[in-house]
Amino acid sequence: MLLLPSMEWVYDLPNWLFFLLCIGLTISFASIGLLTTRTWVKRHADEHSVQNDLVSYFLGASGVIYGIALGLVAAGVWGNFQSLSGQVDEEAAITVALYQDVSAYPMPERQLLRQSLREYVRLVIEQDWPQLRQGKMPKASTISLYKFKKQLFSFVPSDAGLRLIHEQALVQYNDLAKVRRVRLQGSDSSLPAVMWWVIILGAAVNIIVTWFFVSEHSTYHLLLTVLLALLLGSLLFLTAAMDNPFRGGFSVDSEPFRLILAQMPDQQ
Repeated sequence: MLLLPSMEWVYDLPNWLFFLLCIGLTISFASIGLLTTRTWVKRHADEHSVQNDLVSYFLGASGVIYGIALGLVAAGVWGNFQSLSGQVDEEAAITVALYQDVSAYPMPERQLLRQSLREYVRLVIEQDWPQLRQGKMPKASTISLYKFKKQLFSFVPSDAGLRLIHEQALVQYNDLAKVRRVRLQGSDSSLPAVMWWVIILGAAVNIIVTWFFVSEHSTYHLLLTVLLALLLGSLLFLTAAMDNPFRGGFSVDSEPFRLILAQMPDQQ
C-alpha cells in the first residue's frame, strides 16, 4: 500500500511519469520552502559561519540516520522483489515438470490432465497478471487448478510403474500449490502506510534542514538544495516502484509462463 489506498493510482502511470512526479514534488517542496524562508533565516541567524557549522552538523546527523533507515527499507523491498521473481520462475518450472509427468499417463487421462494444465497456464498469463497489476486477487486460475487437482487425485494407477509416476506427480502438484500461494500472498506484500509516512517525513526533514544555511549566493544555495531534493525524490521513486512487485512499470512479469507454454503441446 502506498500511503493510502486512494494513492494506488500512481502504479497506473508509466515509469517515467511516476519518476517525474516523485522528483517534481520533492524539488517543488525544497525550492518553495527555501525561497519562502530565506529572508526569515538570514534575519534570525547568528554569525553566518557559526550558523552554517551548526546546520552542517545537524544535516550530517540526520542524513546518516535517514540513509541507514532508507537503505534498510530499500534492501528489504528489493529482496522481496527478487524473492517473488524467483518464486514465479519456480512455479513455472514445477508446472512444466508436472506436465511431463502426466504425459506418461495412459489415455484418456493423459489428454485431460495436459489440457487442464495448459488451460491453467493460459489463465495465469491472460488473467492472473492483468488482475495482479490492478491489485486484485485472481480467481479463474484457482478454479482451473482445482479442476486439475480433482482429475489428478481421481486417477488410480494400474501397475507399479504408473504408481511411481503418479506419486511423483502428486508431489509436484503439492509443490505447485505452495509456490502459487506464495506468489498470490506476495502480491499484497507492500510496505505498511506508517512506514511510508516515516520515509517521507525523513526526506522532508533533510530538505528542511538545508533551508537554515545562510548564503549570500541564493542561486548557489538553491541549486544545492534542488540537487539534494532530486536525490531524495529518486530514492523514494525507486523504493515505491519496487514496493508492489506485480504493479507498475517495474514489476515481475509472466514471461516464465509464456516460455513454458510453448513447451506444452496440445497433442503428443
